[in-house]
Amino acid sequence: MAKAVIMAGGQGERFWPMTHENFPKYCIPFYGKQSLLQKTLERLEKVYGRGGVYVITVADHVKFIRRQLPKLPKKNILIEPSRRNTAAAIYLSTALLGKQFGENEVVSFYPADHLIQNEKKFQATVKSAIELASKRSDLVTIGIKPTFPAIGYGYIETGKSIAGSANAFGVKRFVEKPDYATALKYVRKSNFFWNGGIFTWRVGVLLESMRRFSPEIVKTIDLAHLEKSYKKVKGVSIDYALFEKADNISMIRTDMDWCDVGSWDMYLAKNPWDPTGNYVDGVCVHEQTQGSLLLNQTSKPLVALGLKDIIVVQTPQGTLVCRRGQAEQAALLFKKL
Repeated sequence: MAKAVIMAGGQGERFWPMTHENFPKYCIPFYGKQSLLQKTLERLEKVYGRGGVYVITVADHVKFIRRQLPKLPKKNILIEPSRRNTAAAIYLSTALLGKQFGENEVVSFYPADHLIQNEKKFQATVKSAIELASKRSDLVTIGIKPTFPAIGYGYIETGKSIAGSANAFGVKRFVEKPDYATALKYVRKSNFFWNGGIFTWRVGVLLESMRRFSPEIVKTIDLAHLEKSYKKVKGVSIDYALFEKADNISMIRTDMDWCDVGSWDMYLAKNPWDPTGNYVDGVCVHEQTQGSLLLNQTSKPLVALGLKDIIVVQTPQGTLVCRRGQAEQAALLFKKL
């Protein structure tokens, strides 16, 4: 049985003022109920089985994981001594699971804060990736067919299809977040896909690929002296450390409804609106208001009158007010305080 690892270490500054050092992005609830992390675990357990899902997180986030996922076995929490970006986290997780299950074990990696609602398509996609990784010495990623010219996502350009594997293709290159005109061109082509940040491989394939393309990470991380050696690791992304260099990458194509919930604008788009045409949560009173997000995490009332397409988020940490479409930039302004 393959294993899954949820990557849960980021804070999510674009969701200020809700997210902060004691409330990371993956704790944000959707539909007023489950958090993104809880949804991710529930989704993965249906494929990998209960006990087959692990979480990699930094030491100071363990308390959040335990609080969010009380039924997750303690041994299924893999701990980074410090935050060193995704390349080190993925290498460490794979090496630890390899020691336990062997180098032929298939391991998949998932961000903790993505939203996927069509679970049947998700399960079919994941199973195809596991099957491909089990029979090829490839680093397998998942590419989502783009539905709009997103400038906040990375893209994957595919090459030839892989015989004997449905929806599998070789990968030509990874493209960083493009400008709008370039993203529009990608949407109109049939061989460009959103990079969902979801990866699958056999343990031995990943370890050998890291030795070939990022030997400095492999040489630096010493599992026998992890805390001391980990401080010396250069913090780089897995895209930079491996995927931009490797020549053994393949991709499973999918049109599942994947979403990297990256801003309050996207949060508003993905949550159900009330009959007045707004998404409202908390102690709020509003009139003559449309197309707006009103979210209040305090006991003091939030009153809105005559608003249209406005985002208001009120928490004990602060209050965000901006027009829709500007939430990401506005949330980052708090750094200037």
